[in-house]
Amino acid sequence: MPKASSIRTALTLFAFVCVSYGLLAWDRVLEPSPQFHFVDLAHSFMRGELHTETPKQRAGASEADDPRAYREAIARSRRAGGWNDWAALRTLTMQDGTKLTGRFPWPDSSGERAKTFHTLDGESWQVDVRKDLRKDCEGLAGKRCDETTYYVSFPPGPALVMLPFASIWGYDTNDVLITIIFGGLNALLLFMLLELLAARGHSTRQREDNVWLSVMFALGSVAFFVSVRGEVWFTALVMGVTFNLAFMLAALDLKRPMLAGLLLGLGMATRTPLAFCFVFFAWQLFFPGGRWQRHRWSEIFKKGSLFALPILVVGISLMVYNHARFGQAFEFGHSLLGGGAGARIRDHGLFNTWYLNGNLAAAFVNLPRLMPDAPYINISKHGLSLLFTTPALLLLARPRVHAPLGRALWATVFAAALPGFLYQNTGWEQFGYRFAMDYFPYLVCLLACGGRALTPRVKALIVFGVVVNLFGAITFGRFDALYY
Repeated sequence: MPKASSIRTALTLFAFVCVSYGLLAWDRVLEPSPQFHFVDLAHSFMRGELHTETPKQRAGASEADDPRAYREAIARSRRAGGWNDWAALRTLTMQDGTKLTGRFPWPDSSGERAKTFHTLDGESWQVDVRKDLRKDCEGLAGKRCDETTYYVSFPPGPALVMLPFASIWGYDTNDVLITIIFGGLNALLLFMLLELLAARGHSTRQREDNVWLSVMFALGSVAFFVSVRGEVWFTALVMGVTFNLAFMLAALDLKRPMLAGLLLGLGMATRTPLAFCFVFFAWQLFFPGGRWQRHRWSEIFKKGSLFALPILVVGISLMVYNHARFGQAFEFGHSLLGGGAGARIRDHGLFNTWYLNGNLAAAFVNLPRLMPDAPYINISKHGLSLLFTTPALLLLARPRVHAPLGRALWATVFAAALPGFLYQNTGWEQFGYRFAMDYFPYLVCLLACGGRALTPRVKALIVFGVVVNLFGAITFGRFDALYY
């Protein structure tokens, strides 16, 4: 059991971080965000549906069967630029009755390429929608048989979290406030994890150091700007950290394998890359104390099975969910996005080494530009380097001690980072490299286990990171002239 003093410190951190986030969210915390994908998905679940009609709707006067604040949410989204990152499938009914479901990959082209239609099962058809489609489909009132079905293209975990709130407040569910609370919970859980590392001999940190490292994550990293946004992409990252930290607490020293598997499964249902964090448990299972030990097959089988069972249940459920929507077990809908993302995915796929240079630059290279004229600073919307937003990470290059747990932590960092480095998106638009949140708790634990003293110089680096990320939390999404 944690000490009462540790619990008091953790609760104080939670309150301090929540208040800090709330102040920096400022006007955003007064109403739901304009990007309400998870609340919309929660309502789809309550209706027993997997798709949504919302992107087809217009703002205006409420209709009789509208959920609470539905039209107001649509109006907010339209004012913010419209329907961003909703997956769309088109179903075409040909003259002979054949139904094709898929998309036109080259909607902005001309000639025959613009008529190329790719189906979900991999076929390619040439379709002229003005000539080749029937006009007698039910519900289309003489129009061509061309229907678009929309889906939320993100894993459903956050929607399930918001479902009870959405059932009460409808589309007035304040996802910004929910995100802030989860952000504060992350600071609490990280502190408790750092205390547990010390209690079990993995770290020699005292409580003051653990507070500093927890504040470094909450206010001196990309977690700051992400947590004050409360929009779909950012909410998923914040909730993903929560499940990841809870998983780490359960998985440490293999103490609670089934609970660890359940929490990792929930994390995977929130942020797909978290599936790769299974390495943290697996490394400890096969290399306890940092080395292979003989005659442990019974323990490996028992604890490994307990860990894997809930992950399999969640994983199979997600595959069934995806297959029911798109006919493919591993398709969440991101391959069906439009705009620039759609073009990249069409040409190079969701994951490809073609994206590696841009992602590595966003993660480790990008710095702010200093300009001679106002606004004097320019920041790439691909995001600032992790080493600039959290310069204390440089200490990882020279740990004072090489703790046995460090290998498990580093192996997890590499496994969880790889999908982001190969992904079709750097994280655009962002202040700093936000995808690092999927493995940032492991980096903080590496700092804790590495044993380098938090000297005044190191604390100055942490404070510098807080100032940088405070700037990002204030300006990102508010002062567009600073970003290019």
